[in-house]
Amino acid sequence: MMPAPAPLRLAYFGDDFTGSTDALEFLSRAGLRTALFLEPPSRAQLAGMPALDAIGVAGLTRSLPPAEMEAVLRPAFAALRDLGPRHVHYKVCSTFDSSPTVGSIGRAIDVGVSVFGGRYVPLLVGAPALGRYCAFGNLFARMGIGSTGEIYRLDRHPSMSRHPATPADEADLRRHLAKQTAKRIGLLDVLKLELAAAESAAALERLVAEEQRSCFSTSCRPASWRASAR
Repeated sequence: MMPAPAPLRLAYFGDDFTGSTDALEFLSRAGLRTALFLEPPSRAQLAGMPALDAIGVAGLTRSLPPAEMEAVLRPAFAALRDLGPRHVHYKVCSTFDSSPTVGSIGRAIDVGVSVFGGRYVPLLVGAPALGRYCAFGNLFARMGIGSTGEIYRLDRHPSMSRHPATPADEADLRRHLAKQTAKRIGLLDVLKLELAAAESAAALERLVAEEQRSCFSTSCRPASWRASAR
């Protein structure tokens, strides 16, 4: 009998290839043993790599219309669920690159809820190491990754506001996401994140109760990432 693979701490599906490699790099730098696949691995494949802590699947859903996204994501999410990881993550672009017709994050959320269930869907948006910051639900981005360029609100960013496929015309991610899903969207802001752990958890519980199984955009700055992980 083939031995069961070691329990995974995290499995993610990436909406594009380069971002999927970035996510894997950061997991590896944090000390996790990782592997990247182009489609969800089977239990038999993972049994041959028993030391893994996390896996990623590099997809192309960022460039697809919603119906095609769903055709890819539904079986992929089900396959990742069946591997039994502690967490399953849908990796999106750090600039929230999406629209109702291309790369819809809202459609990914809707599909994820139908596969995984759960009381709410947490969204942790931003990548400070890449110059992407989210505060009070609004996304900001530095001009030029790895540079000392100016930081702009996304809808005023010189390049992202003029993106040829998905121009950023709204920096408030609640308003942006509301165009892609009918689910109600709440915000656990940076001030609530940085409360004592019990107070922050209570604020989240109140938000969940009020919104009734909504998805929540969690705003953050570098100092609050650890609080977000609680």
